[in-house]
Amino acid sequence: MTRSPSPRLTREARQEQTRQRLIAAACQQVAERGYDAASVRDIANAAGYTQGAFYSNFKSKEALLIDLLRQHKEQKLEQVRQAVMGAGEDFTAALAALEHWAKGFGMDAQQAMLATELHLHAARNPAFGEQYTALMADQRQSYAELLGHLFTLAGKAPPAPPQEIAGCLMALTRSLVVDRALDGTTAAGELLSAVIHSLFR
Repeated sequence: MTRSPSPRLTREARQEQTRQRLIAAACQQVAERGYDAASVRDIANAAGYTQGAFYSNFKSKEALLIDLLRQHKEQKLEQVRQAVMGAGEDFTAALAALEHWAKGFGMDAQQAMLATELHLHAARNPAFGEQYTALMADQRQSYAELLGHLFTLAGKAPPAPPQEIAGCLMALTRSLVVDRALDGTTAAGELLSAVIHSLFR
């Protein structure tokens, strides 16, 4: 029995496939070599493409990494939003769903190193830092809105402005996942879940 030939990808699908392969290669190269040492040539070679293919998809290495950050943060935010809002008006169920999500949260060593590299590069490079900071601010605002929703369901006043709480949780998460990647023992998800639970006691 002969197999049917695989359907040809459209031009748009091929381009998106190329973009995702370049993004994956950039993750690997930046995590392993560091931001400055990972060149566009290295990234393109690791993905199996030419530099021309890189520049036909991304204006620069920084543009690629901003796209990566945006994708990652949108995915994480959607996961959290579904966990919280999926419980409707039931505070206990919403908090339990958020804690369950937090316990499963984590990064492998490559992701943790990449996050650290991008955070440091944002602090050193004003142009990249401006875009990075804007993404972080959007994420912080979205998390703050979800926290505000939870406090409303709980009938409690937050101990601090929700945006500040969200910022603290984001910083804590970043630190915990890096520690986890380095020592392999830090219970990042469990600690994050415990901190979230303590906010609503």
